[in-house]
Amino acid sequence: MMATTQSPWFEASPHLLQREINALENLNVEFAIDSALQSQGILQLGLVIDPSNPAFRLPAGQEAIQLRAVFPDNYPFFRPEVDALNVELPRHQHPFQKNLCLIPRPSKHWNVEWTLADFLLSQLPKVLEKGAIVDAALLAADPAEHAEPASSYYGGAAVVFDSSSFDALVTADADLAMLGRIQVGFSKQRVLPARSAVLHSTIDRQVVSPLPAVFQELFPFKFDGYALRLSERPPFGDPNQDIGWLRKLLEKHNGGMVPRSKPLPGFKGDVTLDGQTINGNLTITDFWGLNIPEEVGPGVLGMGWLFLLEGFMEVTVPQGKNKSVKQKLPFASYAQAARSGPQDIQIRVPALKGLPAYTVAVVGLGALGAPAAIEFARNQVGGLRLMDFDSVDPGTTVRWPLGIPAFGQQKTEALRDFIGDNYPRTAVQALEHRIGQKPVPGKPNEQQLMNDLLDGVSLLFDASAEIGINNFLSEEAKRRGIPYISLYATPGAWGGLVMRVVPGKTPGCWMCLQYAKDNTIPIPRSDAHGDVQAPGCGDITFTGASFDLQNVTLAAVRLAVSTLCAGTEGGYPDVSWDVGVVNFVDANHLPIPPTWETFPLSIHPDCPYCSKS
Repeated sequence: MMATTQSPWFEASPHLLQREINALENLNVEFAIDSALQSQGILQLGLVIDPSNPAFRLPAGQEAIQLRAVFPDNYPFFRPEVDALNVELPRHQHPFQKNLCLIPRPSKHWNVEWTLADFLLSQLPKVLEKGAIVDAALLAADPAEHAEPASSYYGGAAVVFDSSSFDALVTADADLAMLGRIQVGFSKQRVLPARSAVLHSTIDRQVVSPLPAVFQELFPFKFDGYALRLSERPPFGDPNQDIGWLRKLLEKHNGGMVPRSKPLPGFKGDVTLDGQTINGNLTITDFWGLNIPEEVGPGVLGMGWLFLLEGFMEVTVPQGKNKSVKQKLPFASYAQAARSGPQDIQIRVPALKGLPAYTVAVVGLGALGAPAAIEFARNQVGGLRLMDFDSVDPGTTVRWPLGIPAFGQQKTEALRDFIGDNYPRTAVQALEHRIGQKPVPGKPNEQQLMNDLLDGVSLLFDASAEIGINNFLSEEAKRRGIPYISLYATPGAWGGLVMRVVPGKTPGCWMCLQYAKDNTIPIPRSDAHGDVQAPGCGDITFTGASFDLQNVTLAAVRLAVSTLCAGTEGGYPDVSWDVGVVNFVDANHLPIPPTWETFPLSIHPDCPYCSKS
């Protein structure tokens, strides 16, 4: 079946274009359609808003405003972009491209019933007024305002960067200050725009802010650059022009005597020459980290980061029929900082600020425990100790978090490697062991392995879904004074249960829960036909989809995090319950939204551990 080519919106719905024209004419706005772009399926209008036009209520003394409006492909679902060509606002306008921030970025602020005329009539006077405000107190008092960081205007690729060591430096008030060196690593692909990371920084010959070791493998091609603190942002927004500006600053402050690194060749990319795009080979000669003034809050000035790459591009340029000539062209490009320091990550989850101090032991790495381990790492738990005995089978990947590449590995090792690659700030220890198995001569006994698993941990997360193991581990956690979390899902994934015991806080225990089930605490619904034995497998498993099971996993992780963070100022709040029971089907076994009931865990009078009368 061949794909069909859709006409531009203004051809497919000519009445919408006529509506736009009528609205502008009714407001006496002078405009012209760019016919060359229109023939390419793009509607761009040039407009002039006369200050004498009473409809727009422009500020006194305002000259005629020259605008350029470009409509999106799927108009009117999304807003037109409007550039003010002869206006320079300190805020709410891109300093280089000149487009106006007429409404906030989220699409909810655009009214699909508006025309361009309505849009300008409603928003242009506001942006001219508010975009001229620079008073920090006025900006801070306006809940609609947000920071407009200068570094975001320069575009380019992203550079992974932990800036914390440089941010803490105090320098003299000068146009330029040398902060230190940066070692930049580039990805194996070496194509433009280049993926890169600042692997470490050097201040006064001391290596600081090293990224985790995995970055060394991801970005193996290394180049040494410099970090500079500037008193103003680069003025042009064009990297080739700004390189010249930066060179003059360097010349002024230290005679331009900056040690040069060995050039790094071998990058592939495109360059535009005389309107033609030509593929070439780039050699990097300089890489600058620029610490520049920018807004960090509405009207609040701080410092941000920007990167500037410099080099030369070797290209072969066609010269008439069957002729070409090799040229070496200067090349420069900007890149933005992809901040990766602990504080940059924590800003998105401030309630989890205490988690890096904790270590969690996870036993059982099946469809519940494996995603829980990843969630703990994703949320910056400091350490994980993972215990399981099984390997990854392809058939389980319908509900195990890692896919076919993990096949055949021990689950402990597969998760350790995955977390090490993706969440390297969590230290993972893999312990391969089946709890309850007979001792093996010459191997550590189970109590020694329990010490390896539990000594110094902050919480035990039991996803074994084995009653005997639950019983043992809950008592082992009690003996060691460790908070204990247990979870399981029922056959068919019709329901599940999560519970916790916090020493000194929770009255009951895991065994109390067993006696309370179907009495004061209900048993989650279960499919009587939900057990299954896969061909060639010696164990019974159960049916159920990952999207149901993960409700149980995530509730248990949430319970664990609230337990760890309890009492931490500003931390994730503790919950008021100890047992949660969820059902995914109703009494007729029809799917329903996850329905939770929660309960305290009290001492049961029949519990042999808690009622010893």
